Amino acid sequence: MMNSVYSKNIVLTVTFVAGLCCMGTWNDASAQTAANAPGADTANPAQMLETTLATGQTPQFVYNRERPDPFFPFLTQEIMKAKAELTGTQKYEPAQLTLVAIVSGKRGFLAMVQDSSGVGYVLRKGTKIGETGEVIQIAHDKVIIEQSLKNVTGDNTSRKVEMILSKEGEK
Repeated sequence: MMNSVYSKNIVLTVTFVAGLCCMGTWNDASAQTAANAPGADTANPAQMLETTLATGQTPQFVYNRERPDPFFPFLTQEIMKAKAELTGTQKYEPAQLTLVAIVSGKRGFLAMVQDSSGVGYVLRKGTKIGETGEVIQIAHDKVIIEQSLKNVTGDNTSRKVEMILSKEGEK
């Protein structure tokens, strides 16, 4: 009989404390005591911790601003916009495209490439391919693309990629 009364008192006490925490009364009271402490806003975190431990209070959470913010997004808005603005041949790297035809006209050569789903694109000198590539030359049997890359040391390097037109019957 005595155990049931004791357990009921414990349950009521835990419920009361949980209710105070949920309503914010418990946190407001502890925040007010920390805010009323002299020099609370100007002291460094180590001094605040020592002061609260010396007075017997429970220490509050103090965020160390030297560490990176865990809630800051990894991708910035600029990076997300740059990824979203890729259109046409900029979506594909040269290895993902197949050179289908090269046509000669009054203004020079034009090339036609296809992606894996069969969608065709026309290439001219200066057309952007991939994130860093640009068509620099179109000959009668190949397209030369220059890709500018940054290496590990931060220096800009470039490499040339050739897309060669396969003759009829070749694979």
